[in-house]
Amino acid sequence: MTNVGMFDEIDLSHKFRKLKRENQKDKKTIDVLTTDNDIKDYEIRTLKEKINKLKQEIKELKDALEKTE
Repeated sequence: MTNVGMFDEIDLSHKFRKLKRENQKDKKTIDVLTTDNDIKDYEIRTLKEKINKLKQEIKELKDALEKTE
């Protein structure tokens, strides 16, 4: 192997390690975003359930009010 080939190999090795680190950072970012998305989905489901319960309570109160009139 010539000196030029050795330098190219070292340069590629450095680039590979840099890309590997960037890939790890990207994986962590994706994991954080996925977790955040899951939390938001849970919050949305919870709020929808609360809305449905409140709608049911309103309906029951209206029905009770109509019966008293």
